[in-house]
Amino acid sequence: MLLKTILLSTLCVFCFSASSQDVAHCESSDKYYSLEDALEEHESCIRLDIAMLKLTSISPEIAKLVNLECLDLSFNRFSTLPAEMGQLKKLRVLNLTGTRFLVKVPDVVYQLPALEELDLRDHPEWKGSQIEDAKKQLPHVLILGE
Repeated sequence: MLLKTILLSTLCVFCFSASSQDVAHCESSDKYYSLEDALEEHESCIRLDIAMLKLTSISPEIAKLVNLECLDLSFNRFSTLPAEMGQLKKLRVLNLTGTRFLVKVPDVVYQLPALEELDLRDHPEWKGSQIEDAKKQLPHVLILGE
């Protein structure tokens, strides 16, 4: 019984640390809160948080953020993402929480070679199939969703 408890505790700690590793990485970098500011220092921008700005589109210029690793686009109003986002070769964490105008995970997301974590929470209108499709197409990515 004691051995089971120890193994279970170790497994829980491992799972928790594995799922929060990327978030911790994002938290240790300087954060930019506007694409314009990030573009001014495009080579040093690692983390961009443009959540809850009611954006209806994302500028293709986002591709200039060559070192971007963490991108929070949550709770905006765009219905697609620019194809140029596929050029973000270092993007590891993408937050699309509550982006209710997206009818599915945009195809460009599947082109992100370094993607490790994709947050798709708060999409009740998807009824689960879009999230399941994303999990199948991104088997090595931690996908957070309903």
